[in-house]
Amino acid sequence: MILTASTTLPTQLGSFDVKIYRNDKGEEITAICKGELEGRRDLPVRMHSACFTAETLGSLKCDCKQQLDFALAYIERHQGMVIYLPQEGRGIGLSNKIKAYALQEQGYDTIEANTLLNLPIDARTYDDAAQILQLHKLSSVRLLTNNPVKIKQLEELGVKVSGRVPVPSDPTSHAISYLDTKRRQMGHMLGDYHLQPQDCEIVANDRPFVHINFAIDGNANTSCSNGDALPVSCSADWQRVHELRQKYDAIAVGANTWLNDNPKLTVREEVLGRKPLRQPDRVIFSGKKSALLRGLNIDQANIQRSTFLVGQSSNVTAKHLTQINADSYQLALPLAQLRNNKVSSMLVEGGVTLIQSFIEQRLFDLITIYVRTTSICLAVNIATEVLKGIYPDQIEAQAFGDGILLSVTQPKLSCEIKAVQELAYE
Repeated sequence: MILTASTTLPTQLGSFDVKIYRNDKGEEITAICKGELEGRRDLPVRMHSACFTAETLGSLKCDCKQQLDFALAYIERHQGMVIYLPQEGRGIGLSNKIKAYALQEQGYDTIEANTLLNLPIDARTYDDAAQILQLHKLSSVRLLTNNPVKIKQLEELGVKVSGRVPVPSDPTSHAISYLDTKRRQMGHMLGDYHLQPQDCEIVANDRPFVHINFAIDGNANTSCSNGDALPVSCSADWQRVHELRQKYDAIAVGANTWLNDNPKLTVREEVLGRKPLRQPDRVIFSGKKSALLRGLNIDQANIQRSTFLVGQSSNVTAKHLTQINADSYQLALPLAQLRNNKVSSMLVEGGVTLIQSFIEQRLFDLITIYVRTTSICLAVNIATEVLKGIYPDQIEAQAFGDGILLSVTQPKLSCEIKAVQELAYE
C-alpha cells in the first residue's frame, strides 16, 4: 500500500485531510481523515464502499449517501477516518449492480437478484482498509457500522476493534425492503423500519432524567433461575456503577428486586475508592406488592436519605418514607410526583420488567448495559433479545473491563410500543 497524494479539502461537512493510496492491484483507495491519528486508540473509523447511484445520482434505493454523510460529520466532530473503498454494489461492480436493480424491479430482493446473476451476495474484502489502519499504527478502532461481518473481518486481519458506533438511517419507501433484507438475511444490526412511524407522540419533560443501567451475562441472563442476583459485573463495571450512583438523586428498583436481593442501593467507599459525595434516595416501584415489602427501615446509620414507595397504597411505614399512590402501572404520573419531591435524576437498576416498562412507555433518556462477553455483535444481539423496543442501530458498543458496555444513543419511537403500556413492573 503506497501513499500517492494528499491534501486538505474543505467540504460542506467540514475540512478534512484526504489521502490517496494505491494497492498492489493498482486501485486507488481514499482515506478521509480528521485530526492527529498516528498511534491513536479507539479511533472512530468507517469503512465505506463506493455507491455511484446514491452518492452521485441521488438514488433512493439505498441509504449509502446517508451513511457517508453521517460518518463524515461524526469524524469531523470526534476526529477519525473514513476509508472510501472502490467496491460498488458490495463488490460486484456498477454494471452488475444495475443488472441486479433491474431484477429487483421485477420483485426479487437484493440477495435473490445477485443469486440469479450467479454473483456473490457480498464480494467485499477489507485487506486494503486494514493495511491503511496499520500504516497509522492504531492501537484500536471504534467501527462506524451496522454490519457485523466488517467487525469480524477486520479483527481477522489483525485490527483490534474496541467498539462499534451505530450508523443511523432514515430510509425512503424505496429503501425499506432493501434494508429489511439486510437485517433479516444478512444479519445487519438494523431496526425494523416498518415499525417506526414519524407521527408517534413525544413524551413531556415533566419528570426526572431517567438513566437505565443494568448488566447481562453472555447467555442473556440478568438473574439466576431462582430470581437471585447474578454476579455479572467485573470490578471496572462495578466501580462505574458506583460512580453513576453518586451522580443521581435516586436509585430505582422494582419490588421483586427488593424482595429477592435486598439491595443496599448505596455508594460504597470500598468500591468507589474514595468517600462518596452523597448517597442517593431510594425509589421502589412496588406495584401491587407494597404490603409485602420489608426492611425499608434498615439502612446504614450514617446515611440520611429518603425512600419513595410507588404503588398501591398500603400500611407500610418507615423512617423518611413517602408513598406515591399508583393504582395502575402507568409511570408518567408517579414520575411527575417524584420530580415534585426534588428527584430530578434517577438511575433505574432493575429488574428487567420495570426497565421494560420505562422503555414501553418511552420514559427514559439513556440506557447503558454491561454485557459479560468480549464479542461486540453478541452483546448487541443479547441486548435486543432482552429488551423489546430497542433496536441494534440505536446501540453504541465499547470494550470495557472484561466485557462490552452498550449505550442507547438514538431512542426511536414505535407504534409497537404504543400497544403495550402497562406491564406489571414489580
